[in-house]
Amino acid sequence: MKPPPATLAILAFAALGMTRVPCALLHAQDENPDGSLPRDAVAAGARRPSSAAPFTVEQNQDWAPYAHSVEIAPGGVFDFSTHVTAHAPAGKYGPVIIMPDGHLAFRDNPARRFRFWGVNLCFTANYPEPDEAERLAERFVRSGYNTVRFHHFDSLLVREGGNSWELDPQKLDRLDRFFAALKKRGIYINIDLFSSRGFSPAEIAAFGFPQNLPSSRIRGYFKSCIPINDAVFESWKKFATNLLTHKNPHTGLTWAGDPALIGICPVNEDSLFRNVLRYPEVRARYETEFEASRGGVRPGGETPEQREAAFARFVYDTHARYDARIFAHLRSLGVGAGAGALVTGANYTLTQGLQHVRNHYDYVDTHAYWAHPEFPQKTWSFPTKFRQDSPVKAPAATPKSPAGPPFRVMPARIPGKPFTVTELNYCRPNQYRASGAVLTPAYAGLQDWDALYTFHYALSREMALGGGVENCFALACDPIGIIGDRVGALLFQRGDIAPAMREILWAARPDEAFTELQKRFPDDFCLVGLVSRIGSLPGQPAAVWSAIDGLDAVVTGAHPAPATPFPAKTYPATKTLLADLQRDGVLPPGSVDPAGRHFTSDTRQIELHAGEGSVKVVTPRGELFYAPKGTSPSGDRVTLENVTADAAISVIAIDDAPLAGTRRILVTHLTDALPEGMQFEKPDRKLLLSWGKGPHLVRRGDATLTLRLPAGDWKAWAVDATGARTREIPLREKGGQLAMTLATVTPEGTQLAYELARHTPPARDSRM
Repeated sequence: MKPPPATLAILAFAALGMTRVPCALLHAQDENPDGSLPRDAVAAGARRPSSAAPFTVEQNQDWAPYAHSVEIAPGGVFDFSTHVTAHAPAGKYGPVIIMPDGHLAFRDNPARRFRFWGVNLCFTANYPEPDEAERLAERFVRSGYNTVRFHHFDSLLVREGGNSWELDPQKLDRLDRFFAALKKRGIYINIDLFSSRGFSPAEIAAFGFPQNLPSSRIRGYFKSCIPINDAVFESWKKFATNLLTHKNPHTGLTWAGDPALIGICPVNEDSLFRNVLRYPEVRARYETEFEASRGGVRPGGETPEQREAAFARFVYDTHARYDARIFAHLRSLGVGAGAGALVTGANYTLTQGLQHVRNHYDYVDTHAYWAHPEFPQKTWSFPTKFRQDSPVKAPAATPKSPAGPPFRVMPARIPGKPFTVTELNYCRPNQYRASGAVLTPAYAGLQDWDALYTFHYALSREMALGGGVENCFALACDPIGIIGDRVGALLFQRGDIAPAMREILWAARPDEAFTELQKRFPDDFCLVGLVSRIGSLPGQPAAVWSAIDGLDAVVTGAHPAPATPFPAKTYPATKTLLADLQRDGVLPPGSVDPAGRHFTSDTRQIELHAGEGSVKVVTPRGELFYAPKGTSPSGDRVTLENVTADAAISVIAIDDAPLAGTRRILVTHLTDALPEGMQFEKPDRKLLLSWGKGPHLVRRGDATLTLRLPAGDWKAWAVDATGARTREIPLREKGGQLAMTLATVTPEGTQLAYELARHTPPARDSRM
C-alpha cells in the first residue's frame, strides 16, 4: 500500500540528508533557540538565496582531505569499552531507581550512582540486519556509550496498510535483535511511544479530525488532542500496550519487564502550550474547553490579562491531567519508578508553567540545540539557514546565551528528580560547533545532570554503518562531532568535572508562571548556572525554601509584589542579580566580573570568557580548552601557545589516573570539517545550498602544546579517525617540560587527535 503523504515527505527529506525528526516538521522555522515561539511569530531573516555564484568548499591551503571513519580500533586511544562492559549485561543490577538525592542507580546496586551518555538513532538506523546489530552495538561500546535512544522508530514499526498500533513482525524482530545486542554489551535503552507514525484513514475518521487538515499537521493535531479526545488516546494506548507487553524472543523478557529499558517518553515533544500558540484551530478547541470548564461564566471585573493567565493555567493543568492518565496506563503495564523504566514527558521547550507539569514526572527531560537549521523557503528543504555565531562569545550588551544549549536548559532541572537531555547538538555546519566538546561535559558535570543523548548518530541504516557527508545532526557524518562526543562520554561518566558546591533555585510562582502561555526564565537567572547549580520548583519562595534542605538562595520574578514578604536570601531576577548574589556571599566574590563577561564556577574548575569566546576546564584527570585564534590559555599542567585557528583542545588521562600520575593520554585538536563540494550562498556559510560529495576536508589549525607530565619515557603518535596510531610525533623539552606541535594539516597527513604514552623502566634491585 502507498505510504501516507506525510511518510512520503519524511522519506524525501531523508533522501536529501536534511531530516532531523518528523516531529521537526512541526518545529516552526521561527522558533527561538529554547523552542519557544517569537511573540510576532515571524521568521527572522527569511530570504531567497542570492543570484550570485555560490561559495563552494574546496581543497586549498586552509582545507585538506581527512580520512573519516565511524569505526574504532580495538585497544586504540578511542576505545572506551571497559567503562561500559564492566556493567554488562544491561539490567544485571535490576531496574533503574531514583536515589534519595535525585540521581539514578539500580535496585540491586543502590549505593552506586550511574550516569548515562548516549546517542539517538532515527528511522532505519534502528533496524540493522542481525550481523549489523552486533557490529553497531560493539562500536557503540567502544565509543563509551552506555545508552541509546530509539527515536522515530515507530513510523517503520507499523504494519504497512494497518492501523497505527499494528506492529510489523519482521521489523519488530529486527528491533528486538538490536535491543538484545545492545543489552548484552551493557547499553541501556530509552524510547518514546509516539514520534512519527502515521494513521490509517479509518483512524483519522474516528479521531474526528478536520477533513481538510494538511498531512503536515496531523501529528501535531494528534499530540494536541490526546488530552481531550478518547479515540486519540485509545490509539496511543494500543501501540504502547502492543510494544511494551510483547516478549522479545532474544532476551526472553517483555520490553516493560526488561531492566535494560530505563526511560520512556509517552509522546515526544508534546508541550501542549506550543500547539495552542501555533495552530489557531487547536487554540479554538481549547478556548471552547476552557469556557466549558468555567460554566460559560466570566468572573466580574476580569481583565484580558487575567483571562489569559486563567487560560494559560487551564492549558498547563490539562497537560498535567492527561499525563496522569497516560502514566496510569503505563504503570498498569509494569513501568514507572521502582518497577521498570522511568517515565517523563513535556521533553521540549522551557517555560515556568511547564515546571508545574514536570513536577509530577519520574524525571525531567528536555532538548537543546545550537545553530538548529531554519528554512527560508520550504520546511526541511534547501536552501537551509544556519547561524554562524559562537555559543561562547556573547554580545557585549548582554550575554544572551553563553555556553549555548546547557545554559538555556539549566532552569528546567527539578531538585530531587533525575535530569536528562535526550536531544542535544551543536549543529553542522556552524563553524564553532567544536566548542560543544568542552561546553557540554563541563556544564553537565557542574550541574550534576544524569543523562545526555546527542541528536543524532544517524538517520539511516546505511549512515549508521558507514558514515557519510550529509545531514546537519548526524555524528556519523561529522569528524568534529563524533570525536568530541566520545570525549564527552568519557568525562561525563567518570565524573571528571566536579558538581557545583552551591545551589540556587527559581521559585516558579503561579502568579507569575501563568501570566502567559510561554513565560520564560530570565537570562539573569540562567547566568547563575555558569557559576553554581540551578533549577526550579513550582511554588512560592517560602515553599521552595522549606522543600529543599541546604539551599543557598531562591530567585523569583521581580513582580507582582508578594502578598507577604519573601524569606531571607530570596532575590528578584533583576539586572543586578549576579552582583547581589556575590555581595551577599551566595556566589563566590569575583566569580563573575563586573561587566558580566567572565564566569568562574564555584568549583574553580571552569572559566568562560564571553568577551573573547574562550572556555577553560581544569580537572585532575584532564584539561580542556576552547581556544580562539591568537589566545594562549593555560591550566595546571597544560599550556597552549601559537593558536592559529579556533579550536577545542583537550588533554585527558584515559587510564583513569590523574594527569599527575597517568601513563596514557588522549589529545584532541578539533577545528572544523566540511565535505568537499558543499555549497553555500556566500562565504559567510549562513545559507546552505547542497551538502557536496566529499571527502571531508579539515580546516588547518596549529598550536604549541606544553605539558607538565610525570617522569618517564614519553612518546607521542598522531592517530587516525579510528584511534589507531599512524606515525610518531616529535616531543621536545621546553623549560623542563614536554612540548609538541599540534597541526591538523601537515605534509605527512591530516589528524584531529594524538596519543601519548610513557614507559617507566622497572626499579633497579638495590642488592645489585
